[in-house]
Amino acid sequence: MHWKKIPKTYDYLLALVVIGLGVFGVVMIYTSGNAGLVPAHIARNTGELWIRQRGFIISGAFLMIAFSLIDYHYVTRFYLYIYGLMIVLLVVVMVVGADDNTGVARWLWIPNPFGRAQSIQPSEFAKIFMTIFLAKFLDVFRDRFNRPLWLLLVVALIVLPVLFVFLQPSFSASMVVLSISLVVLFVGGLYWRTIIVSLAVFAPVGVVVWFDLQRQTPIILTRILGEWQWRRIESFLRPELASEWARYQTERSLYAIGTGGLTGRGFLENPYIILGHNDFIFSVVASQYGFVGAVVLLGVVAFIIVSCIRTALKAADIEGRLIAAGVAGMLIFETFFHVGVATDLLPNTGMPFPFLSYGGSMIWVHMIAIGMVINVGLPRKPKSMFDQPEEEE
Repeated sequence: MHWKKIPKTYDYLLALVVIGLGVFGVVMIYTSGNAGLVPAHIARNTGELWIRQRGFIISGAFLMIAFSLIDYHYVTRFYLYIYGLMIVLLVVVMVVGADDNTGVARWLWIPNPFGRAQSIQPSEFAKIFMTIFLAKFLDVFRDRFNRPLWLLLVVALIVLPVLFVFLQPSFSASMVVLSISLVVLFVGGLYWRTIIVSLAVFAPVGVVVWFDLQRQTPIILTRILGEWQWRRIESFLRPELASEWARYQTERSLYAIGTGGLTGRGFLENPYIILGHNDFIFSVVASQYGFVGAVVLLGVVAFIIVSCIRTALKAADIEGRLIAAGVAGMLIFETFFHVGVATDLLPNTGMPFPFLSYGGSMIWVHMIAIGMVINVGLPRKPKSMFDQPEEEE
């Protein structure tokens, strides 16, 4: 990298916008635990969360800055070890992961000799690990990965972590990992004929699933999905048959958004929403700041996504292009699904909002991802005397 040019070319605006969005998320997590609106024990728990989130944002900002100054080539050279570490973590969490009393084991507890133990969520780290691995793998084997046998190998390498995340179970996280992989494959030069053939192969599967959904009790989906996952989908498809509790989160979310109106109810004036600090934080924002606030929030996220896409288009090599494209794909998918769930356009999948929802693993992974995108956009010295140096803007 051109270290002397970094101060002039560093994307300060992107970094500040991301940190600002994280700080706004801390405020929204605080408001979601307003003791005057929620039961006292929930208010106490949520009150602790915003303090912890503040620490996640501060540490995440340091991680973003650090990875923005580490040449991504030094990171991607360990792509095989990164993939192996991802698989190990996903297997370990299924064996000894912390159970939240619902049969879901998604967290590993890391001992902390100086205070409270910290949990990490391997499925979140799988998002950035897959981005790094595929970016380097497709660069190293770019002349071969479209061949049938090599393509089967790539598909197997993608399906393995997606399956492990799905089996935790975490349907939403598995879909994010899959979407990142598909975006990176497409940008990496996947042949159009391969895409068309794949669509033709999976079209009958889609038809079978559609007919299965028409049954009162599907035969296929109920065996693939967990019972609680199917109940969420069923409450979305047939709300008239769903129990009051099955629709409670969605109904409260719609009520919060609807009462926000054009400009919102005002700070701290939000109705109680279960998981308002996480899976429904968009509803908390829309309730307090209305349609205008929701549009501004989505505009900020759109700015971050466009910045990632611009960086991908200007990247000096395929590795950088695929990293930036993968991060953009991750943010698009997560934002779309979070807002879709909050507005009852999609089944409740438990998708956090990027940079805004509560969660240390989510914040760290997304901050690291943005740091790597910033690094991709920094100017680099020519690798040899025959290479052309990058032009200054």
